[in-house]
Amino acid sequence: MNGYLFNLYSNPNIRKSVSNYQLFLASDKDFLTTRVSYKLNLSGPSVDVQTACSTSLVAVHIACQSLLSGECDIALAGGVAISKQLGYLYQEGGIYSPDGHCRAFDANAKGTVSGSGVGIVVLKRLEDALNDGDSIDAVIKGSAINNDGAFKVSYTSPSIDAQAKVIRAAQLIAEVEPETISYIEAHGTGTALGDPIEISALTQVFGSEKKAEGVKKKQKACGIGSVKTNIGHLDTAAGIASLIKAVLALKYKQIPPSLNFEQPNPQIDFDNSPFYVNSSLSAWETDKLPRRAGVSSFGIGGTNAHVVLEENLTPSLLRRGEVDETPLSLTRRGEGGEVNPCELLLISAKTESALQTATKNLANYLETNPNLDLANIAYTLNVGRQEFEHRRFLVCQDIESAIELLKSPDSEKVFTHNHIPTTQSVAFMFSGQGSQYVNMGRELYETQTVFRETVDNCCKLIKPHIGFDLLTLIYPSEKGIGNRE
Repeated sequence: MNGYLFNLYSNPNIRKSVSNYQLFLASDKDFLTTRVSYKLNLSGPSVDVQTACSTSLVAVHIACQSLLSGECDIALAGGVAISKQLGYLYQEGGIYSPDGHCRAFDANAKGTVSGSGVGIVVLKRLEDALNDGDSIDAVIKGSAINNDGAFKVSYTSPSIDAQAKVIRAAQLIAEVEPETISYIEAHGTGTALGDPIEISALTQVFGSEKKAEGVKKKQKACGIGSVKTNIGHLDTAAGIASLIKAVLALKYKQIPPSLNFEQPNPQIDFDNSPFYVNSSLSAWETDKLPRRAGVSSFGIGGTNAHVVLEENLTPSLLRRGEVDETPLSLTRRGEGGEVNPCELLLISAKTESALQTATKNLANYLETNPNLDLANIAYTLNVGRQEFEHRRFLVCQDIESAIELLKSPDSEKVFTHNHIPTTQSVAFMFSGQGSQYVNMGRELYETQTVFRETVDNCCKLIKPHIGFDLLTLIYPSEKGIGNRE
């Protein structure tokens, strides 16, 4: 966002409404991350990164290191690029394309074109994401950054050896072999110098396509592409755009096309490499599972970054029943005519009118975004919002029922209270004799991780005293819930 301040300051209405200092704090790049931390109440490392084109992928690497070191439990990483360029004068041998198109790895590649955009990803340690029931689109297996140093033609030229070194380092950290990676989202600027160097560096790491005797060991083993052909070069946000593209490719098991490719750049030795340019939307077919991808981002001046991604084969919603991690054979509810687990939606506000507004806003939001995960919404309302005096809650099974109840706040299924803060003790209440029955609380056991773990632990503790597993008595089933060793 460097220089964006001057774009805003050119507007006389803005100059009249805020002071120069306020405008500086609101728009300068140095305050972007700390302002986000202030707004979202984030207390971990809040760092602005500037490494030219590789900025946002370097930010992802730094965020991963902070997570692994325990500096934070969740991280936001990304980049912002706002292009002020309305046009340019083409210069032979420069970085800009003569026709406004980026033709990465193509014979007619003569430069790139600028673009604007913003991208951000949410990162967590895999174990924590699984325990929290998060939606996981992909897994970062490893990442690395380095710098070219002085051993290259000029300050702005790329280095084959440095690029190869950072790719190899990321793979070593990820503990994966190159042949298990079947797609590379390349830096791919479409420049005469950059593209051949990038493929040469990749070939150093992945190996030659031909054995010494001249026999190909694998043909077209690894697809390669560049999102810059689709949206232009996003400068500091280029790396995060590439990462998001690769993540979505893994998620949907399809490789998007790298546009404007007709025939290979003659300066690139594709014949002696395992790479091919993926120029059309194609199913991501590979005999090596899980699918893996590499993402490269190289900054002018020499800071290189590479990330190794893997598709998420580990279920991401344990508590929603996508994996058999307990003695219970769980299945995703909502399929095969089964009822979805219920979710508790909490709303609170400082005044009664604000509570009504918040209720309407939530209903409108769910109507506009009907494909959202209700469990995620419930979790955010529960732990991500402050508690105020005026409160409302409701229990629903899906987005449709949530919208219906939110639009009917006077329904007997919607509970509204005016809570006065007081110091209250906790009371334990137990049902009377004769009110227990077989399968009591079974749905809670099947859908709620904390409840299930508590019941399992109690049954384990009492087993030595009664001589059998109590679970076989309270939850008998053909599925064998209580048939545990």
